[in-house]
Amino acid sequence: MNKMLEHDEEPVPGLPEALPDGERLLWQGAPEFRSLVRGTFHLPELAAYFAVLLALRVVFQVADGAGLLAAVAGSLWLVSLAAVAIGILLSYARLVARSTLFTITSRRVVIRCGVALPLTMNLPFSRIETADLRLRGDGSGDISLTTDRSSRVSYVLLWPFVKPWRWIRVQPVLRGVPDASPVAEILAGALRQQAAGAGRQITRDPEMPADAPRDPAPARRWSAYPTVPLTAAVSLVVVAVVATAWTRFADAPPAEELALPAATAQIDLFFEDRADGSVVVVGAGDGAVVEVLEPGSNGFLRSTVRSLVRARRAADVGSETPFSVRRTAAGQLLLHDPATGQRIDLRAFGATNAEVFARFLEHRPPGAAGVEPNMAEPNMAEPNMAEPNIVEPNMAQAALTSQENTQ
Repeated sequence: MNKMLEHDEEPVPGLPEALPDGERLLWQGAPEFRSLVRGTFHLPELAAYFAVLLALRVVFQVADGAGLLAAVAGSLWLVSLAAVAIGILLSYARLVARSTLFTITSRRVVIRCGVALPLTMNLPFSRIETADLRLRGDGSGDISLTTDRSSRVSYVLLWPFVKPWRWIRVQPVLRGVPDASPVAEILAGALRQQAAGAGRQITRDPEMPADAPRDPAPARRWSAYPTVPLTAAVSLVVVAVVATAWTRFADAPPAEELALPAATAQIDLFFEDRADGSVVVVGAGDGAVVEVLEPGSNGFLRSTVRSLVRARRAADVGSETPFSVRRTAAGQLLLHDPATGQRIDLRAFGATNAEVFARFLEHRPPGAAGVEPNMAEPNMAEPNMAEPNIVEPNMAQAALTSQENTQ
């Protein structure tokens, strides 16, 4: 037998030591795995959340012109992430159910829990003020305990057997109790007996004088939380949120009114979506195919261009104008939409993502062998890392342009 865990050395399962004389074991049980999955870890809600995200991603991609099969194939990575997250929570719920044991005696409630860090918490009835039962449809339920203010319970060490959002006055919870109604009756009866016995039994030292004062009540271990720091912290969060929202939604000068930096290299491009999920990049000047992007590849390019397309649709702008990739003397690499004035500083997303668009600047028109590409490449010094103004692209126009140039 493994003797390295505290639980292996329990004289009585679920208890750190044998019951003293006069104390009786009233009930003992472990949380039900299915009840923990549904009521504590909320896995059905998490699965529904991932399903909604997946459906929205497919709908948006189809709305942007991608084929249904290509949209579904491009969303498989989200399914994998969801499966991993749900699998981890299921495994953890199983470990929690196996390592936890609840005990109710004639004098106290004991919670033994802990997957990595074993913990046994004793709650004497004298420290329990109220007990509440929350039943589920299958008969299982949660029994939450409200302790007096002199008791100190660790939220972190006892999680998940605590009531959510009770940080200051932590409430222990017997979660996932199978057939919870009879257990709640057992606990209620024991608490009533304790309360009645405490009212008529007074224990005093026989050598103490009769007029000596009784032992004072336990000193209160919780002090009122200082309201000034809490108010300041909440105010700081509120101000930050309001300032961010104001900056985001306040009227700003239109992008087309901002001066566009002079380009040292530039190429105008159309982007065409095909039914198989591939994207064809076509040069606006010569109509030549610059590159064909395979289905499911170049995610950064697709999302960036589609953001500009959505901006065009919002502004009710057509798709006749090509997009422009520009390199400036300051080292910026801009994706510019002349139709809406929107621009994106691609270098702000890292050199790897910027190179996805920078390679288009090396395109040479047919019959131009030996001619230097577009413009001289500048010194790639420190780029301007200002926050880009990201919007969306139009993927439909290139089909007409490509057909007209091939006829």
